Amino acid sequence: MKHVAENLGRTSCFLFFLVGIILPLVLGLSAHAAPEKKAKPAPQAKESGVVNDANLQASQKKVDELLKKNDLNESLRIELRIHEYTKEVLTTVKFIKGQYEKAVNDPAFPTKDKEQLYLKLKGLNDLIPRYTAAYETSLYYLGYIYAKRRESERARKYLSEYLQAVPFSASANSKWMKAKSFLLELYSLEGEF
Repeated sequence: MKHVAENLGRTSCFLFFLVGIILPLVLGLSAHAAPEKKAKPAPQAKESGVVNDANLQASQKKVDELLKKNDLNESLRIELRIHEYTKEVLTTVKFIKGQYEKAVNDPAFPTKDKEQLYLKLKGLNDLIPRYTAAYETSLYYLGYIYAKRRESERARKYLSEYLQAVPFSASANSKWMKAKSFLLELYSLEGEF
């Protein structure tokens, strides 16, 4: 009888342990588990205010539409976000690319890891021209918008950066020539050169 009581006591302790400690832990973990993620549509630039890779082109298109309506304030707000985003991406990509190139050229770096870095470098090399073009476009538009807002100092800053960043184009309809004309107009040097 004493033996049965001891077994019953051990069983009770085990059940208490199971119910009192383990069960709340299991239930607590499942209650804190991450909820299922649902696919979200790409946010629109005006609605969310965030510019990212998914909406970069749509954001620039929105700026074009706003400029046609002469909405300088909203177009400036979006273009500043585009400019900051593309600048940050380029800075990050170029830094990472430099680190990968150092590793790939390091004879002590394992060959099997170098192969993966070569593939990643190819992806980074594809990103740079895309984001460079978007960044340069943001310089042009910021210069244009600030010029239209009669904020000459800011307009000159962005237009000068644009002219230095992009290759020269002699075409009268090129953005380079338009930026030069805006800049000369801001300096009151139209027609001088």
